[in-house]
Amino acid sequence: MRRLIFSRGHSSMGCRARRLALAASLATGCPAGEGEGLAPAGRSSPEALEDPLAGLDNDGFRDRVIGFVRQVAEGEPEAGCSVPWVASQPLWVTVKMFYGGAAVGRGTSIGAALCPALAEATVRAIAAAGPEAKHVVQARFVVELTDRRYDMVEYAGGGIELVHGLVPVRMLDRAMVAARIDEGREYLVRVTDPALGGVHKYYDAPTDKFERRLHTIYTASTIFTWLALADEGLQAPIDRAAGFLLAMQSVAPGQPSHGAFYYSLDLNLDEADPRFVVGTAAKSIFSLIELHARTGREEFMAAARLAGDWLLTMQRPDGSVRPELRRLPDGTWKVTEKASILYTGQVLSALSRLHTATGEASYLEAAALTAGHLAGKVEAEGCYLGDDYRTPNPISSSWAILALFDFARASGDEARREQAFACADELLARQIVEPGDVYRHGRWPDSLSSSGAGWLAEVLATLHGDCREDEAERRDRLAAAVILLLRQLMQSTYSPANAFVARDPAMATGGLFWTTQDRYVRTDSVCHAMNAYAMMIEALPAGPLIELPEPPLAERLGLADRARRWPGGEDEDGVGGPGELDEPDADDEPGA
Repeated sequence: MRRLIFSRGHSSMGCRARRLALAASLATGCPAGEGEGLAPAGRSSPEALEDPLAGLDNDGFRDRVIGFVRQVAEGEPEAGCSVPWVASQPLWVTVKMFYGGAAVGRGTSIGAALCPALAEATVRAIAAAGPEAKHVVQARFVVELTDRRYDMVEYAGGGIELVHGLVPVRMLDRAMVAARIDEGREYLVRVTDPALGGVHKYYDAPTDKFERRLHTIYTASTIFTWLALADEGLQAPIDRAAGFLLAMQSVAPGQPSHGAFYYSLDLNLDEADPRFVVGTAAKSIFSLIELHARTGREEFMAAARLAGDWLLTMQRPDGSVRPELRRLPDGTWKVTEKASILYTGQVLSALSRLHTATGEASYLEAAALTAGHLAGKVEAEGCYLGDDYRTPNPISSSWAILALFDFARASGDEARREQAFACADELLARQIVEPGDVYRHGRWPDSLSSSGAGWLAEVLATLHGDCREDEAERRDRLAAAVILLLRQLMQSTYSPANAFVARDPAMATGGLFWTTQDRYVRTDSVCHAMNAYAMMIEALPAGPLIELPEPPLAERLGLADRARRWPGGEDEDGVGGPGELDEPDADDEPGA
């Protein structure tokens, strides 16, 4: 691990004066003090000016840049420029000071000489931090050479690569997958209420806060993931979560909600939210079936049957599904009538799995009706599907794939199996495969969040596990797509390297932030990633699975062609550009 050691013993007022003096001296080319060990920025030797970056690779360049920023920030009296680069055109430099999960100070500067611009931007960032400047020693700095699209973040005494707000993963192997499983398992324990056993939907890592609500569907998803890990050490949290799940079922004979699950529990009011969403019941059935298989306890299967019977009441005669039932404040009931591929798929999968677990014909008959409806939409509209909630997108489409696949397994319908795999092939054709674009490589144009990437990985991994001996080519295509997604998921996973945006890095570790624009963790993001990891790890070969070498420093800085890339010309984060939209929840519809 690279380390750069800097003095830390200066007073606040002394540091401020030294920073200002240093910035002034760098701007004018005059030394800040006598006997400096490095040439001040702006006073470079002829050799340095001829080839100022000679012998430096990306790591070395970042270490020197961050080292210089750190010295300026701490008011080092002997700070000197070790990267005396003078560009042919002005550099746009931004320095950000991060402390407690937030950017507390930001400074910018424009200049042809790198070190003076860095110094000026750093001084401005410290000034903008105001009272938070006293935390400069504990802070981490981000440096952006905006016009060069070259960013870095301070870590372990040096600088590491930052691309569109991500610390990129350029190498992936099986050991990394195993490590993420361990971290994710512990993260899910931390987001489970220790007394009630329910699971939070959101953890806001920048503020280190949970929302005051426990969600049934995320509790069910967490149980499903823990059971997939087959870790005996998780038995206690599984038992608590299972207790919460059972308690959230509506057992009210004669009422429209009988057998459904309350959507969530409001911790402030200590009241269950009287929303009964079919997706909540469907995903709860997934977990109840697995709980019964693990324990043999009939109460789990009884709850699954009751939920399945309620789903039958939400099915329309054509096989489509009504998404939600609500009890209004006046005691009356309202049914949502919007069409949803996601909910239709969830119900079809739940009924299919329930038939497999119980052998009851009523569930298979209902599943066949919904499978026919969904297959008809695919035949009429193609595999890339949308609905009343959204335009065609990969999440809805992948739910159709999994649902048809689950039905084929339950019914033995080979035509539906082939339809599911054919749609998966079409979905794979939309995956971005651009090894030179470390930010986007492996994701889908219309899927930006970690939940979407995780869900796609889970679905494709499920199909991969079902490939037959004579389907080696199909299996290899699916494996290749999932491996690309695993790398994407790791880029979105909190770790010590990228947790400068988390207030409590230890708490956030193992969680997947939603996007670089929204750094909260959604529990389903973690569950989907973990499920994909668990399904794939035994199939992964030894050695590197992906290697994406960083381009040489000169190429990354644009020194080879001197191409100008002024800020503001394009969307810097690649989010919200043409053809891209934030996909819905993989587990429940927004605003439903």
